[in-house]
Amino acid sequence: LKNDIIKTMKKLALTILVSLIFLLPLSPVLATTYDFVIDTDTKISYTTGNDSVTVQYTYKRTVENSSFYYPASGEKVFHIPDIQNKTDEEIKIERKFKKDSISVKDQYGNKLKYTIKEEKNPEGIYVNIPNYKITTKSSPYLITFTYKTHDYVQKVSDFVTIQAPALPKDVILEQVDKSTGTTTRYNYGLSIVVDKNIPTLAKIYPSEFTKKTDSKITTYSFDQLDRIENSPYIEFGTEAVYKFELLFKTPKTDTFIPEKYSDIYSQLSTNIYQISLPREYGETNQRVYFSNVTPSPKDIYQDSEGNLIGVFEVPANIDSEISVTGYIYVQQDSYDNPSDSFDMNLSEYFELVNKSSFLNKYLTPSKFWQSTDTYIKQEAEKLIANQSTILGAIQADYAFVGDKLEYDYAKANSDNQRIGAKAALTGGASVCMEYSDSLIALLRAQGIPARAAGGYANISTEAVDNPTTHQWVQIWIPNYGWLTADPTLESKNMLIGKAIDRILWETFNGDAPSNISVYSANDITTVSNGGYNIKVYGAEDVNQSELKSYVDLIPDKGYENTEEIPVNGSYSVSHWFNIFLKTTVIGKSLLIAGPVLISLVVLTGAILGISLGIKAIKRKRQNPTLTADTK
Repeated sequence: LKNDIIKTMKKLALTILVSLIFLLPLSPVLATTYDFVIDTDTKISYTTGNDSVTVQYTYKRTVENSSFYYPASGEKVFHIPDIQNKTDEEIKIERKFKKDSISVKDQYGNKLKYTIKEEKNPEGIYVNIPNYKITTKSSPYLITFTYKTHDYVQKVSDFVTIQAPALPKDVILEQVDKSTGTTTRYNYGLSIVVDKNIPTLAKIYPSEFTKKTDSKITTYSFDQLDRIENSPYIEFGTEAVYKFELLFKTPKTDTFIPEKYSDIYSQLSTNIYQISLPREYGETNQRVYFSNVTPSPKDIYQDSEGNLIGVFEVPANIDSEISVTGYIYVQQDSYDNPSDSFDMNLSEYFELVNKSSFLNKYLTPSKFWQSTDTYIKQEAEKLIANQSTILGAIQADYAFVGDKLEYDYAKANSDNQRIGAKAALTGGASVCMEYSDSLIALLRAQGIPARAAGGYANISTEAVDNPTTHQWVQIWIPNYGWLTADPTLESKNMLIGKAIDRILWETFNGDAPSNISVYSANDITTVSNGGYNIKVYGAEDVNQSELKSYVDLIPDKGYENTEEIPVNGSYSVSHWFNIFLKTTVIGKSLLIAGPVLISLVVLTGAILGISLGIKAIKRKRQNPTLTADTK
């Protein structure tokens, strides 16, 4: 599994390259304040409805000590980063968009010359701007550098996220020139500006910010110290709609039964597919609706984790397909009206968990969640030792995983063999599976029930074939349910709680992340995941009255809502008897022989009835008196 773009964006750092500066002292002085002040103010502006933002850097160089000045030689260099985990073609297209929008002006609004140097992917491009004048105390130096990018914004219907670059850990805020003794102060301002039509504010990070609103725009500003290794992040919108298109091409497996016979009696040649469909989920009120399902499912049931499994029957003696198209709706709270906190004292938490026997299975070790491993148990005990609340324990584990693991893009772009928690925490190459496996193992070692969640995150409005699936964690919280936590983001802006930048497809409490099974009386080596294709992308709201719910897909079952769909329906006698009849040699023999036997029984009965009738008539003709006496 590859990491999502959100993680990449949160790790972007603003790269500021300062050209070689020649400081020419006119006379020796002892500075009591800064001799120079360099301000780099970043403004990211978004207009509702767009899929890009305008990034504007205002670079101002001020000489506070009149004994010094900056010469007109040298240059200022700006770095425009690429988003990692993009293809070369995608980076090429985005770079062109950025370059075509570049504008460089001086303090009077006059255009300045610049040159561009492109590095290999994904190291970005550099814009070199020659100094255009001397900087003195009475004449500050100012550049306004502007470009547009799609990288810092994601829009899905009325759900908008805007991201800003972090400052690197080693950012210089004050500097002393040893040769001259001069001091320089560096300031990095940041503001995110949106118009009045932007959806409701839902999330903002860092939590410390200033907000200024006028009749047309709202400006969110962040302190530079809060930006060090922290990427400011804002979500607008409390609802999102995603569309999914699932297509499973089912190959021909039966070369014995001719198509003309199965057209008359379809059960003669049938394969049964059980496919995981997107589930419904309480935390984000995730609801699923369908616009087309072909063929109609024979049944839908819930597995032990609440995943929804569709049962489809397709011809085995021809190439066919299963097509499912629908919409997924998710919701979250607004910033000003959050839900009640789920946090509680740890002792109270464990008391409630211990009363719920169904949670025991979410505390056991597995192949990839080695919660009884000595190293994992020791680290888990240390992490929880000083915590008093369940949220504190989760945050401690989350931070530990982020510190121990480093996302490996090479692994993400390879066959990506899963290595499990122990190997990941001791230095193994990691992607989202390892991040979630590690957190699950630590939580279970602490007695905190946890399981894996699988779905799609960082969803754009572009319909991409087979987008990369993403894995995260769900943690059981009494009186709340399953709580989302995604440690892959590796940020102090921990994703714990409601998140509508993703859809949940299914959850797992085991090592095999697959809910697809095939039943056939034939050789099924031709059946593979290669025939499985899915698209998930952002969509505008649609008329739900034209869509079908899960219970609408199986009207003969009589269910009122999804919750009534039976759990572990795959274990029912009728389910297995249907599979036995249609996908086993013995069952198919019964299907073929059954009608013949029934016909023989009916024919034999008819012949016997006719024979008995004829005999009775003959007896009547032979005994006319008897017949008359009985009238």
